[in-house]
Amino acid sequence: MHSRGRREHSSRVDGIQEGTRGRGRPAGRMRRLALCTALVALASAGTGALATGASAAEESAVSFPGGPLTVSVGPLGQCQSSYANHGNNYFPPTGNVGDCGFFLAFPSTGTGQPTALKEKTFGFEGTAGPRLPTVYTAVPPQSPVTGSGTTANPYTQTTVFNVETEAPKTIYATITEVTTYVNGEPQFTSTYTVKNNLKGKTNKIYFRAIYAGDLFVNGDDFGTGQFLGGPPRFIGGLNPGSGVLGGFLEAGAPALPWSAFQEGCWNETPESRCEGASPTDNGIWHVLRTSVEAPTAFNNTIEPALVDNAAGVEWDQLRTTGLEGEAAQSFTVINRTQVPSTLQISPTSQTLTQGQTETINVTALDLANQPYAGKVLHYTVSGANPQAGTVTLNSGGSAQISYVGQNAGTDTTQLFVDLVGSGVKTAGDPAGTASVTFLPKPPPPTPNSTYKIQSIHVNADGTITIVFVPTQSGVATLEVTVPTGTISRSDASAAKKKKCKKGQIKIKGKCRPKTTLAGRVSAAGVGGVPLKLTVKSSSKVKRALKKRRTVHLTATLSYKSALGGAPTVQVFHFTVKPKKKKHHH
Repeated sequence: MHSRGRREHSSRVDGIQEGTRGRGRPAGRMRRLALCTALVALASAGTGALATGASAAEESAVSFPGGPLTVSVGPLGQCQSSYANHGNNYFPPTGNVGDCGFFLAFPSTGTGQPTALKEKTFGFEGTAGPRLPTVYTAVPPQSPVTGSGTTANPYTQTTVFNVETEAPKTIYATITEVTTYVNGEPQFTSTYTVKNNLKGKTNKIYFRAIYAGDLFVNGDDFGTGQFLGGPPRFIGGLNPGSGVLGGFLEAGAPALPWSAFQEGCWNETPESRCEGASPTDNGIWHVLRTSVEAPTAFNNTIEPALVDNAAGVEWDQLRTTGLEGEAAQSFTVINRTQVPSTLQISPTSQTLTQGQTETINVTALDLANQPYAGKVLHYTVSGANPQAGTVTLNSGGSAQISYVGQNAGTDTTQLFVDLVGSGVKTAGDPAGTASVTFLPKPPPPTPNSTYKIQSIHVNADGTITIVFVPTQSGVATLEVTVPTGTISRSDASAAKKKKCKKGQIKIKGKCRPKTTLAGRVSAAGVGGVPLKLTVKSSSKVKRALKKRRTVHLTATLSYKSALGGAPTVQVFHFTVKPKKKKHHH
């Protein structure tokens, strides 16, 4: 629990002094709880005005199976929820009935409003509020919980209570509350159906419906106001020490939308202000008790300061139009509490090479495995490659952070999900750390164009095949030449008085190159893998061999590494003799 004390309460209402509270000392909470116990004792002795004491509510409350959220409903619709090892989400800190539930405020305006209802707000008494002088009447028994807890068949429970007056006793309205919970979810849903029991359509009742609760998120009285515009809209409080968010989520169509909302001090009054509260913070229970005649109860604000807080929403649709006799209207609210779990980070450590890209995968979920979709993830990298930034979590609550390790060394990345939206890490924000070491980039290897000959084969027709193994990947070329005189045509035309250039020879009076290219082939090689190159015999070489000439071939094998450098060249000489002529006898 928070180190600051819970409020004291010396409550009297309708013109008598409202509650004050101790703050800053744990003793304040103990005095508050002791007083609650005394009030319940008075009620059970018949000397108080409490229609349903806290002890009676505890005895008859119904708790749901399933988890991780534990849900309870009291006989007058009081709500409570909790997570194991995280405490109750509504005051008081123990027990399965909380100061949270549904209220009806009946103004004096409205044609035909029953006199017995005018200026009265009905609800429950509560442990520390709202201390209403008029409370519902329970219609026992509460139903047991049915269903299997699945989405298709959720846990379901029904509680019924009446708006009832004495002298003469009249049941003006019956409220049927149906609460559902699905296993694994961080929320439960309550629908309150209000039925006008008066006969005849013209016998209307006029009221404002309110759902409000004294927040005790994660077992702590104190929180800062949180409003999310949605849709759906959310109003509640955040416990900054734990990151737990609790409050009310608006149900979508066809449910009626909220008319107004508010988060603020639990029981603010002009005479006794919550420490640190804003001047416009009127206190949720105080507003509930005093706003029955006001056009709206709540003021659509939140209290940004850390205070002992509560929250409420209202529906004003029937306050001026009224609910006809024998008609019914439903009001639905989703009661949500998110407890963050440990930030999931993968990998938490890794080793890469300088110049490579580090990638960190992050997922943020609550205790019910619901994603923190849309929240901002902050990261700060310190070390060899300092930097910082933000990314937004996707619908699954996940995000990815990547950067190139330009410098060698170790980086440490600090991450947190900004639940509050302040841009600064608070104690309750899911957080974690990842590290990466970038090893120095090795120097590039030295170009090596060498190779090892495995085999050389020359066919009788002059075709040459060489198989070799290169040291590094690169490109090979095999070129085969033949002396031009060996393959020159005998009918070459003569050249008169012509002197040949250097490197040429004169054949039949005509200048020609000393050698003629017989064939060439190129191919890519892979380091350590045998490479086979074949240069087929040219038609001129074949013709020379047919004419019974001996052919001298020169094979030049050149290989150059893909890393550069000078090629390695080897030259091979071959003599191919024509086949011997067969003699026939």
